[in-house]
Amino acid sequence: MDSSDSRLEGFFRRYGPIIYHRCRTLLGDPAAAQDATQETFLRVHRHLDRIPTEQALAYIYRIATNYCLNERRDQKRRPEPMAEPPEIASANLEDCVADRQLAVRLIAGVPAHLRAPAFLHFVDGLDQGEVARLLKCSRRTVVSRLTQFRARVTALLGGRGT
Repeated sequence: MDSSDSRLEGFFRRYGPIIYHRCRTLLGDPAAAQDATQETFLRVHRHLDRIPTEQALAYIYRIATNYCLNERRDQKRRPEPMAEPPEIASANLEDCVADRQLAVRLIAGVPAHLRAPAFLHFVDGLDQGEVARLLKCSRRTVVSRLTQFRARVTALLGGRGT
């Protein structure tokens, strides 16, 4: 074991429980806190030569805090899974699959800000209110983006409509 490995191991033994507690406080989930603690010490290992021994706890604490805050921010952006899938309106499975594939191809051809609402509404079958809740925006924004999506698809299809 070289000196950097022993230094990292010393930091982990000394500060691991403190960092885990900090991560658990910020994330509220023991499993997520364990993952965050591991990620923190991976990052510490990458920057081990920059860490001043006398300020190691503050440095490692800051890495953990930043990582956890980023995780919390990213969790807010991820849509929550639905308890049950939406009902399929058409009884014919082949038509549903064909419609879904067409919708996916059309959605891929529009600007990024229109993709998520269009996918959630037309492919996943969510209503406008559910889309707004998942994307954490107003229903009015969803309606506007779906209208823009329809206009682009209509233009793409040569005015044949959706």
